Amino acid sequence: MIFSIFRHYISLLLVLLLSACGSQPTYVNNHPRATSPQHQTGSSQRLLSIALQQRDIAYRYGGSQPAAGFDCSGLIQFSHGKIGKRIPRTTRAQYQSSQPVPLSQIRPGDLLFYETEGRRPGHVALYLGQGEMIHAPSSGKQVLISRLNNPYWRTRLLAAGRF
Repeated sequence: MIFSIFRHYISLLLVLLLSACGSQPTYVNNHPRATSPQHQTGSSQRLLSIALQQRDIAYRYGGSQPAAGFDCSGLIQFSHGKIGKRIPRTTRAQYQSSQPVPLSQIRPGDLLFYETEGRRPGHVALYLGQGEMIHAPSSGKQVLISRLNNPYWRTRLLAAGRF
């Protein structure tokens, strides 16, 4: 009897897992992202689209425009500015002025802050959904998409914020 119940739960779990694998992602700017209507507004869709258009632009410390390149906070400020939101320029100021969001409740368009300079935020990225973020990582690289579960980023995630 217990084995039969256990087998039933295992079967149910497999059905749920397989049905999740068959779901189709929606797209923002020809990139698959989690964009379910209950978690994404029109402004956050535009924000993600603008950020994704900056992909492959060179990293430049202090950069805040596509022609000059971006650093992490410059990419975030530029993208928000294009949808009419004025936000601070630096990672620390963005961290201090954004509304904190529990990491368990992040949604596409939220900011992710990372500890790269000790116990304070030294890097910021824009959450895309489905475990991905877009950011300007460091010198010699370009604006790119990274996975949150990347070993480097996973161990440094400090907080999330929302404007």
